[in-house]
Amino acid sequence: MKVIKRDGRLQDFDINKVLLTVEYASDSAGAPMASSDIKKVGQVVEEKINSYNTDPIHSSVIQQLVIESLKELGFSTVAKHYSEYR
Repeated sequence: MKVIKRDGRLQDFDINKVLLTVEYASDSAGAPMASSDIKKVGQVVEEKINSYNTDPIHSSVIQQLVIESLKELGFSTVAKHYSEYR
């Protein structure tokens, strides 16, 4: 799957980039997440992206799906910092 970056470039989707930014956001929020929780967020995000059925997908859509997933899994503080971090 390809991602349309903010500057218009196409790039391969890499869930590890999402996981890294979630980790940074959790640290920034002062609420470090366990690696198992970060992986769970990644799984939920991948499921949402796959069900979205759009290739390529815009990075802003991925960002919204990450925020939505964080909130659903009970990480609202991290979701707030993630939206500010990006």
